[in-house]
Parts: sequence; C-alpha cells; structure tokens
Amino acid sequence: MTSSFGLFWPGKEDALKQASLPAKASPTQTDLSHPDGNILYAGDNLDALKSLAAHSPASVDVIYIDPPYNTGRDFLYRDNYRNRREHRSTDHGQWHAQWLSMMTPRLILAWQLLAPTGHIFISIGEDEVAHLRMLADELFGQANFANQFIWKKGGTGKNDSRFAITEHEYVLAYARSAESPGFNTDPQGHTTTKYNFHDDKGAYSLVRLDSKTLGYVPSLDFAIHDAEGQEYLPHQPAGQTQVARWRWSKEKVAEHYEDLVFRRGFVYTKNYQKQGARPRSILDGERFGVTRSGRRDAESALGISGIFDFPKPVRLIKYLVDIGGPKDAKVLDFFAGSGTTAQAVAELNEADGGTRTVQLMQLPEPTAKSSAAHRAGFETIADICWARMHAAGLQAQRIELS
Repeated sequence: MTSSFGLFWPGKEDALKQASLPAKASPTQTDLSHPDGNILYAGDNLDALKSLAAHSPASVDVIYIDPPYNTGRDFLYRDNYRNRREHRSTDHGQWHAQWLSMMTPRLILAWQLLAPTGHIFISIGEDEVAHLRMLADELFGQANFANQFIWKKGGTGKNDSRFAITEHEYVLAYARSAESPGFNTDPQGHTTTKYNFHDDKGAYSLVRLDSKTLGYVPSLDFAIHDAEGQEYLPHQPAGQTQVARWRWSKEKVAEHYEDLVFRRGFVYTKNYQKQGARPRSILDGERFGVTRSGRRDAESALGISGIFDFPKPVRLIKYLVDIGGPKDAKVLDFFAGSGTTAQAVAELNEADGGTRTVQLMQLPEPTAKSSAAHRAGFETIADICWARMHAAGLQAQRIELS
C-alpha cells in the first residue's frame, strides 16, 4: 500500500492541467518574442501569462503579487474593490478549493517566467497562508523556499477578535533555482553585531581567527607570532587535539598580518562595519508602510478618494523589488489592481538610478456605476491601473487581450 503527502482539494487535477491548455484570449499585438519596457496587459491574467510564458520563458527577474485574499468574498481583485458581491455559500472548504484552483495554474506559469536567478514574492493573509505554503512548496520545490516575511500591516485590528488581534500579514518568497545569489543587501538593514573598535578604515568588531567548527585541516594548524614574538596556536578544547584550526592559511596570514589583532591570548581579525545588512524576516516600521499608507498612496497617485480598501503600500513593494533583483530587473505583477507595483518600480528607479521595467496584468472588470472611480471616468479597473502607470511617470504600452 502506498501513501502520499501533500495538499489535496476537489478540482486539483483540473487546476494543474489548466496551465498547459491553450489561452482563450491572446494579445492583439502578435510579436511578443521580446517583450520589453513597461506594459499593461488588459485581460485575464491566466491568458496573459500563457502568452508571455510561450514567447519569453525565464525572462522575469522579480515577480510580486498580492492575490485576492479568500475571506468568503469574490476574490477576482487584489485590492478588495468595493461594492463587489459576496459569496452566498458558507462552505469554507469550497472557498479554499476555488481559491487554490484559481491560483495553481497561474503559479505554474509564473514559475516558468522566472529567470534562473529570479525571485517571487506573494502577499497573503492568515486565511490561506498555510495552504499557499504547501501549494508553493509542491509547485516550486521546498528547497527553493527563501523566506516567510511577516509584515505588520497596522497598529490596530478587529477588536472583537475572540482570541488575538491580527496585526500582520505574510509575504512568501521563493528563489527560482540554486543559481539564485540570494537576496540583495538591505541598504537600511542593521546587524546585531556591536562594532566597538575604530581605526582609520572605520568601525569594526573582532572575530576569532581560530575555529572549532570548520573541520580540522593540518595545514591550517600552525604557529603565529605577535610583534613581541609571543606564539599563538589555535585554541583546542580541553583535553583534545586536532579540533581547532585557523580560518586563514599561512600565506593569507603573511599577506594580511597588519589586519590581525592579538588580544587576551587569542588572535582576531577585524570585521569592518558595512552599509546595510541581510534582510530580516520581520517587516515592521515606517519604511515598510501600513495599510493606511497604501490607501493614501493610491488615492494620492490617482487623485480619487474611497476606491480601494486594502492596497499594499508602495514602500513595502519597493523593498521587496529592491532585495529581489538587480537595478535593471524586469518586474511582473499579474494581480496588478490599482497599479501599486508600477509606482514602486518608478520610485525605486528614481531613488537609485535603476532601469527596472514593470509588466502588469489586470482584468478590465467594469467599475461599479456608483463608485468614485466610475464617477471619475474610469470604466474598468484596468483603466485605473493604466492611469497609475502614467501618474508614476512611466512610458508604457497597453496590450489588450481578445
């Protein structure tokens, strides 16, 4: 008898097959062999992904998506567009199954679009994070899991919560392959190391030159003498020999002898303080924004109030794009909503001189006639996204799927 472990739901097999079926709609422009620049695909993102993956696989450096959260509402749109109808059903299992079936083919195609050194970031809430993690592990491979960031979305939550007030959401991150160099340094990051020493090169900490954990190598067990002629050897554990050794070879010690520090019976090297640090998993603070700032970003860019309930803040997406790819990265967001990712890319380029481009995908779902967007002249959500791309100062192309 055999058994298997994984995530199963009604409709999974059909969802897996969806990625390989022909697109129901295609771009009106036929030449997508070298899509470049800033582009908005106005149409179903499944069809757009299929077209792009067929013509330009492994071409995207960073994918960021904020898919619609599954809270029992219609989940067509990432920004929880107001006045959408609610599901009548109270079958939570059915909600999960529908959501997973919607996400599966899109994630498969997204994976095909990622370059070997690329990264994908997926914003997700509490309702589906466990399912999404299992699904992504299956589709992307557990070995490619990079991190599960925790983003503090605000200082308040639903005070009527029975157990605890939820103040955070998640961002799941995966690397496309072992060729990924890892995330870029966070330029505003910090380490827990204390740099208590200074010289003309800057602040530094001391790191022992001997190591007990790297594995004993006879050629790295030799005597080093300080300026007074005192001898130093790797410090062996009590009662043991041939455990500790130096991290540097004789040749490197001779070449960088001036960088050694002899202190309290040990030999140290100088670890100079560098700008930035490795990204950390907790995204909490002003520089990552909160839900309210995301709403203000959208309203300020578009000059309209009261449209989107929960768009992500520009600062959060800027951070993820910055650590996720090079300054000339091709960025993709296939749940574009109000176009926050476009603004994030534009602001990031302006800040660091980058030449990143962004491709967005958004269904041209009609805006509700009673909405502020409709009164402002936006007939579809894709129109809102298109307007935000221009408001961000991006020269862009709009491609309709038909």
